[in-house]
Amino acid sequence: MADELKTDLRLKFNESGGVDLDWSTDDGATTVSGKDNLIQALTMRLIVYRGHLEQLGHQRYGSRVADLIGEPLDRANLDLLRRYVRQAIKEDPRVDEVTQLSVTARADVPGAVDVRARIKAISGEAVELGLALDLG
Repeated sequence: MADELKTDLRLKFNESGGVDLDWSTDDGATTVSGKDNLIQALTMRLIVYRGHLEQLGHQRYGSRVADLIGEPLDRANLDLLRRYVRQAIKEDPRVDEVTQLSVTARADVPGAVDVRARIKAISGEAVELGLALDLG
């Protein structure tokens, strides 16, 4: 049910961490719908600092992931990060349930973590989210 999961402009994430609209067609910006839109929305929610969009009327949008930038990725901070990620994901009204969530420190990149989540969307669909976050 793509309608329940909505449609938005597709974003292009580049390797340097920047985000821009995807202008890959001659018709202008492209769109994203359904599960792919939910994945994109959750990714943005996780990388935007909570309260950063307050002046636009979205004071609760975002996550507290950035609170842990520069902190050691020990067990206590990984548990806290997992709670911040779960809270942010559950705040999206298209998410029915977070069925599985892991946050693991990356051995190859100091200060980076991999986030993997399985989500049950309100449409009943299973959605898999995976992203790396640099907290170094």
